[in-house]
Amino acid sequence: MTSFVTGFIIFLISHSANIFFQNLKTILVKKVGLLLWKTIVSLLAILGFVLMVTHYQEAKSFSITLWSPNIPILYLSYILNFFAIWLLVSAYVPRNVIKLKLKHPMILGVKTWAFAHLLVNGDTFSIFVFGITLAWAVFSFRSARKMASMIATDQGGKYSIHASAATFFIGIMIWLYIIRAGHEYLAGIGLLITT
Repeated sequence: MTSFVTGFIIFLISHSANIFFQNLKTILVKKVGLLLWKTIVSLLAILGFVLMVTHYQEAKSFSITLWSPNIPILYLSYILNFFAIWLLVSAYVPRNVIKLKLKHPMILGVKTWAFAHLLVNGDTFSIFVFGITLAWAVFSFRSARKMASMIATDQGGKYSIHASAATFFIGIMIWLYIIRAGHEYLAGIGLLITT
């Protein structure tokens, strides 16, 4: 449990500079450079993620189940998670329509992902984890919009149909992999519904 919580805190803090300590980030970037800053943040995020994934089942064993989702809610969560993955992928593909129109697709993807998982996880541990993640994403999105309003950014002009289509199909492939095998491999929970 301690290892998961430690990883969870490290992961959130590594992505929270713009929300809680923008001034400290500015000072550190000036001292060590933007590249080193991003490297440190990325390594912390990876460390936190690894701790979370490898200790998820152990941490969840201490949880109390309050409710269980029905089949329609499960399917709704699958659909929401597809959109979450699509948004996350679009954050990395240049000139796709989602990124140009929504500005902050990664944060929106995290919000959608957290909400989808809250729908289908009625145990106290999951409510804690995904609830905090959803709250973090809300604050992060507000902070990103505030920064964008103060700093003029180049969004790359017109969107590319090819980039937009590639984003969609990559999202589909990742989503299908996660449903068929990826989620069970990472979290130890299979998603295929058998009757």
